[in-house]
Parts: sequence; C-alpha cells; structure tokens
Amino acid sequence: MSEGKVSFWQRYWFAVLAAVLGMLVVGVFGYQYWQKSQIPVMKQINDFALDNIDGSTFTLSGTNGKVRLVEFIFTHCPDICPATTFNMAKMQEQLKAKGLFKDKVAFVTITFDPERDTPDVLKEYADKFGADLSGWYFLRGDQATVEKVTKDFGIAVLKQPDGSFAHTAVMFLVDKDGNMRRVYGMASKMDMDSMLKDIELLAD
Repeated sequence: MSEGKVSFWQRYWFAVLAAVLGMLVVGVFGYQYWQKSQIPVMKQINDFALDNIDGSTFTLSGTNGKVRLVEFIFTHCPDICPATTFNMAKMQEQLKAKGLFKDKVAFVTITFDPERDTPDVLKEYADKFGADLSGWYFLRGDQATVEKVTKDFGIAVLKQPDGSFAHTAVMFLVDKDGNMRRVYGMASKMDMDSMLKDIELLAD
C-alpha cells in the first residue's frame, strides 16, 4: 500500500501541483472580479471634448484605459473647491508612490467658470497645488459645452449675482471604459482611504 502511494505521487505530483496552483489563480481572479462588482456601474458618461491648458484638445475617450477622478471647480471658490484640489494633490503623490498615476490613473479638473478661468488662471491654480500635468488635466470650454458636461455628470450649477457659483459638491470616479462608478463628497467629506482603494481596484 505504501509503495502504491509513493508510486502515485511520483507519477502525478506535477499534475496535482498544477491543478492546485490553477485553483489558486482562479480563486484570486475570481475574488478580484467579485470586489470590482461591488463598485456598480452607475451610468455611461458621454464622450466630450474640452480645452486643456496646454492648448490641446482633451476628450474623455482619449483617456480610456485609465481610471479617472473628476472634479468640477471654479478657481475663485473660497472653500470647497481648493480644499478638494488640495486633497487630490495628496492622493496624486500616494498614487505616484504606487506607480499608478499617469499610466493607469488620471485626474480631471473642469471649470464651470470659463470667463474668468482662462488657461493662465488654471495653470496658476494647478501650480499652486503641485499638480503633475502629465496625468492631471485642467479643462475649460465655452459655456454651452461645459453645461452639457455638467448635466451629463448630474452636477447642478447656479451662477450667483456676485459671480460665484452654487454647485453640487460631489466628484466622480470613472472607470477605464468611461462608466461612472462612484460619487464622492468634496473637501472634508472626502474619505481618501476608501477613494484610493476604489481607484486601485479599478486600475488593476
């Protein structure tokens, strides 16, 4: 009996090991798929074209293949917008440390105040927060185009008599295929640890 067992393992050890490893690989990928499925697809975002501050045209589809974190701002905002961009700058550095920023993850900042937020103003705003423009896009466009984009994302914007804007204080996680997957609060309502986990999971 003992000799039979030895003979079996001598003959089939490689096949058994391969089967076990195969099950482990399937289990790992199955778990990753399950995790991603816990971040539901909310809607498909329509493609759009806006002006990047370097003079190029940015399209959402042009960054497909990357996870996108999208914020809407106006640079004259006294509180929520700069606080949000500040937090994103910290996340930028954390994603860089993991080798994800630029190649697998992009940040997108869109102003809904194109009259005052000229390319130079947006560039100054980006520099103020240490934004790496190789993977962080600061965008503007004519009022009609910007309004179309904000409506597609579900952002409500109302210009005030003093030139400021009242707006929905949320930001968005868009996956590699252009699907909205998460809606987050801005500024102090950002749970950056959870956001980073979501980004890393979808970027994998």
